[in-house]
Amino acid sequence: MLSNALENTESRRLLGVVDEMREILHHEKIALPQIVVVGDQSVGKSSVLEALSDIQLSRAQQICTRCPFELRMKNTTSNEYATIRCEGVEEIRITDFGTIASTVTACTIKLAGNQHDVSALPIYLTV
Repeated sequence: MLSNALENTESRRLLGVVDEMREILHHEKIALPQIVVVGDQSVGKSSVLEALSDIQLSRAQQICTRCPFELRMKNTTSNEYATIRCEGVEEIRITDFGTIASTVTACTIKLAGNQHDVSALPIYLTV
């Protein structure tokens, strides 16, 4: 699987370099490697992200992901954690990965409301 292919020393080194470039070039117009997941409602976009990241995201009967969602995955040599941020919410540090889905839901409600509205404002999750 993909996660096994990324476990070698060279892959980790290269991913670290890409992470550094993202941080340095955050406001520049330089394209870095990325995956974009698009599709109709309820076709499995979040499931693809879950499979790549091994992170459980929100589930709902109706439209669930109502904001643009950016998932960044970084390597760390220290304790694993996640951060989430969106407009109007201070960055939150998460050590219990089981709470990520509810935190994403809370940010979605903050940006798009309780109903079925959508928002163009993004949610950023870094794991």
